[in-house]
Amino acid sequence: MELLFGAAYYAEYMPYKRTDKDLDMMKAAGMNVIRIAESTWSTLEPAEGTYNFEYIDEMIKAAKARDMKVIVGTPTYAIPAWLYQKDNTVMVVHEGKHLPYGARQIMDITNPTYREAAEKVIRKLMEHVAGYPNVIGYQIDNETKHYDISGEKVEEMFKKYLMDKFGTVDKFNSAYVLNYWSNSIGSWDNLPPVEGTINGGLATEFGKFKRSIAADFLKWQRAIVDEYRRPDQFVTHNFDFEWKVGEGEKGIPHSFGVQPGINHYEASDAVTIAGTDIYHPTQDNLTGAEIAYCGDSIRSLKDDNYLLLETEAQAFKEWTPYPGQLRLQAYSHIANGAVSVLYWNWHSIHNSFETYWKGVLSHDLESNPVYEEASIIGKEFSKYGEIIGGIKKYNKVALIVDNQSMDAFKWFGISDTCSYTDIVRWMYDSLYELNIECDVIDVHKCEKISLNRYETIITPALYSASQNLIDKLKVFVQDGGRLISSFKSFFANENLTVYPDKQPHGLTDVFGISYNQFTEPGTATIDGEEIRYWAELVNVKEAEIFAKYEHKYWGEYAGITYNKFVKGDAWYIGCFTSKEELKKIYKKAFSISEDDPKWPLIVRSGINPSGEKLHFIFNYSQNEESIICKYEKAMNIFDEKTYAKGDKISLRDYNLVILKEV
Repeated sequence: MELLFGAAYYAEYMPYKRTDKDLDMMKAAGMNVIRIAESTWSTLEPAEGTYNFEYIDEMIKAAKARDMKVIVGTPTYAIPAWLYQKDNTVMVVHEGKHLPYGARQIMDITNPTYREAAEKVIRKLMEHVAGYPNVIGYQIDNETKHYDISGEKVEEMFKKYLMDKFGTVDKFNSAYVLNYWSNSIGSWDNLPPVEGTINGGLATEFGKFKRSIAADFLKWQRAIVDEYRRPDQFVTHNFDFEWKVGEGEKGIPHSFGVQPGINHYEASDAVTIAGTDIYHPTQDNLTGAEIAYCGDSIRSLKDDNYLLLETEAQAFKEWTPYPGQLRLQAYSHIANGAVSVLYWNWHSIHNSFETYWKGVLSHDLESNPVYEEASIIGKEFSKYGEIIGGIKKYNKVALIVDNQSMDAFKWFGISDTCSYTDIVRWMYDSLYELNIECDVIDVHKCEKISLNRYETIITPALYSASQNLIDKLKVFVQDGGRLISSFKSFFANENLTVYPDKQPHGLTDVFGISYNQFTEPGTATIDGEEIRYWAELVNVKEAEIFAKYEHKYWGEYAGITYNKFVKGDAWYIGCFTSKEELKKIYKKAFSISEDDPKWPLIVRSGINPSGEKLHFIFNYSQNEESIICKYEKAMNIFDEKTYAKGDKISLRDYNLVILKEV
C-alpha cells in the first residue's frame, strides 16, 4: 500500500508567501501529504461568524496540483480571542478562577458557549473542504484531554454519573468505605465537591469520569464530521502520551507512558483509524523504545494499522538527529504498523511559543541535512511502499495498562520519585531490549476480548483489578497461558477498595504464593543487585523460588517466584529489581539464549498485505553491529542481497536492513 509521508504545514505562519516553493520542496523530497488547519481557528474565523478560508484553499489547491493529499484538522484545541471576550467562562477553572487567555488546551470542553462556537466552525470548515478530492481524511481536535476540568457544572454531571452507577447512597458509601472520617452521605444532595476528598477511590473515579468527558467530546466531533465526509475519507485523532523523563534517565521530557488525561481505548471509538503523536530522544539517547511502546499501544487500540501524525524532525537542540537517525526512526514506526510518517512541522516558526521547536526546515527555510535525509526516506517509501506498507502484527504477548491503577499510584504509590508508568516501562523496555514483541492493551479491552489469542500476559503494577478480570486471568493460566505479574498487582478492586484477604487477591493458588507484609527494601538485594522502593515479603506455598532476598531479616522470604498451575505457569515479581534481573526472568520464561539478538540490535516482524513475512532489523548504535540470519532464506529489499540461515548480516551505525523471507 502507499505509505503517507509528509508534514504539518501552515502557510499562514510563514514570514512571506511561499506555498508553491514549499510544496515543490516537499514533492521533491517524496512527500505526498500535508496536514493543515487544526491550529488556526482565529485565522479561519477572525470574528464571530466571519469566515476566511483563503489559506485553506491555497494549501489544498497547491497540493492537488502536485498530486499530494491533505488531512484537515478541526481547529478546536486553541480558541480565538473573540470567544474568550464573549464569555470568559469558556476557560478551565484553576484554584477557583478561570485561567487567563493565551495558551492552548485550557478551555472547558463542556462549556455550552465553547461547544456552540466549536460546532459552527467545524461545520463551516467541513462544508468548505469535504468536496476537495485530495482531502483524504480528518483529524478531530488535537491531543485531546480533559484539561482537569472542574467547577459546579462538572460536579453536577459527576453526581448524576454516580447516581446512575450506584443507584442508592448506601451502595455508594459502601463502595468507597465513606464512613471513614464521616465522609458518608445521607442523600445525593449532600455530595460535597470531589476536589477536597480524602478518598482515593472516589478521586480516581472522578478522574475516570473526566476521561470519559474527553472521549465523549471526540465522539461528539466525530458525529458532526460524519454528516459531511465522503465514504472514502477517514476520521482520526492524534492520541498522545504522558510526557516525562523516565526513571533513571537524563534529558528532557518526551512521549513516555500512559496518558492520564484521556483513556485511549475508550476514545478510539471516535475514529475510523487511530493516530498518534510520538516524540522521543535522539542523539546518544535514541533507543527506539518510545517508538515501539507508543506504537504498540496505538496499534492495539483497534488491532490495526495506524497513522503517525506527528513526530520530530529536529525540534529541540537535544533532538537534532545524527546522520542516519531520521531514516532509522521512520522505518521503526513502519515496522510497528504505522502507515504514515508526518513531521511537526515542515517549517520552523519565526515567533511565538514554539519558535525553537524546529521543523524539517530551519529558520532560513532552505535545504539542510534533515531535509536531505527526509528526501531519502521519501524516495524509499515510494519505491518499497508496496512491500512494507500496512504490515500486520500477530504478537503472542500482551502487556496490560490501566488508567485507574495509574491514578491509584498518585494516592498509594511506592515512592515520590517512581510513577506507575516507570513500572510499565521497566517491564516493557526489558521485553523490547530482548526483542520480545508485544501488544500494549488497555485493561478494559482485556476484559472484553478472548485472552487465548495470547500466550503470555504481563501486568505491571495492576493495583486496581476487578474480580471479573482476576477470574479471567485465572482461567487463562489454567488453559495453558503464562502470567507474569509485578508487585502491587491485584491489590484492590475497581473502586480501589483493598481486597480483604491474602495478596495477590484471587490468584494465590495460581502464583503458589501469598503475602501480607511489604517493606522498604533498605539494604536487601537480589543476586547482589539493589532493590528499589518496595519489597513484598512473599511466603511460598507450591511455587519454586527463583530468587530470595539477601538480607539478615528478610532473607527467609522469596522475592521472585515461578509456579506451574494446571496447564499454564505464573511468575510473580515481588520487588522492583534492576532491568538486568527482570531480563533473567524473561530469558527463562521465553527460552531466550545468549546468542539471540538483543538491543542495540532490534528485530520487529510482520506480514505485509501480500502475505510476505518481513523482518526489520535495526542498529540503534554508533558502532557497526552484526546479526546472524535465523531465517531459511531471506532477501534484503534494499540491495536484494540474499541470506541463508546462519549467514552474518552487518549493519553500519544507525542503519537497518529489511529482510523478506523468500
